[in-house]
Amino acid sequence: EHWMLAADRRDAAPQVFFDEVTSEAGRKYSSVQDRCSKPKASSFTDRKSYIIACVSWRYLKATEGDDDSAAPLIATVPPPGADASAGDGWTNAQIAERCDVIGGVCGWPCNPEMPMDGIASCSKNGVIDQSAIDKLLGKTQNLGNVTIKGCTDASATVCETSTEGLSAWPCPNCVRHERDERRRLQVVAPPLAFGGEGDDDADGDGDADGDGDKDEDAGERVYRSLSRFRVQYDHYAFPDYPDLVSRPRVQILAAHSLDGPWQKLYDPVDAESDYLPPQLVGMPVQQEQLEVDEEQKRSMDVVSANKLSMAPSSCFGKRGPMYVVACA
Repeated sequence: EHWMLAADRRDAAPQVFFDEVTSEAGRKYSSVQDRCSKPKASSFTDRKSYIIACVSWRYLKATEGDDDSAAPLIATVPPPGADASAGDGWTNAQIAERCDVIGGVCGWPCNPEMPMDGIASCSKNGVIDQSAIDKLLGKTQNLGNVTIKGCTDASATVCETSTEGLSAWPCPNCVRHERDERRRLQVVAPPLAFGGEGDDDADGDGDADGDGDKDEDAGERVYRSLSRFRVQYDHYAFPDYPDLVSRPRVQILAAHSLDGPWQKLYDPVDAESDYLPPQLVGMPVQQEQLEVDEEQKRSMDVVSANKLSMAPSSCFGKRGPMYVVACA
């Protein structure tokens, strides 16, 4: 007759409410991306952009090819009207070939004051129109829905997503630090005279080809990164692949036009690189980096959105038999 309150929503995890109430919609795949996008992706922080999540039910190497693959991984010639400076991206044909499901956002990243007018196939909420997604994929999506959200704090352990559009998502400052080994091996050479030995160009600035572009890896530099993203894949269905994987993979790509080319926002961790992976400015430098397989890193995790865990934070009741009920 007398029931004691053992736990309530204050003791619920991972949140205080159910995201979904049915088993069909309750199971979702989710993935929180790297805290920092790669330095080359900083060009997307000050121009109108389209950002898509490409979800595939096959191994990344199987979709992108390898050294022995006849299909080219890199698009050497951008399509007409595309950004010629981004010649190492995926074409729309490669997107259609490699992606099973696509979801995307659009707008002016890091610039909430910019108007949304004039951005083709972009809703006022900053979501790419479904008709444009279907055209990019080359078919009507029937394997589920993919959404991209921005984390409000890239440094937080848990990604709390913003309720606003892409333009309002925070863009942190990031940096690539040199590895200690490189610092120890660096030798400070004496300055050379103009045109001296070791400088092939006439003005002695180290730019041998005269195009004004020096090694972008020369020295550490702070840059503006895109937001940290959470990708969610729900109402999913399994394609009929002989090489089907148990967890889908996701790649985040961006372009300044729906015509492409599409640039990957993250590089695989290279243990042989002279530089550590990008990290947030102000965070402690971790010289010892765990090597994580790219397949594992881009795999999505199952999330049961129709389940909660209850953990009472206090002792209740006397010892002995008892009845425990859950009232939802």
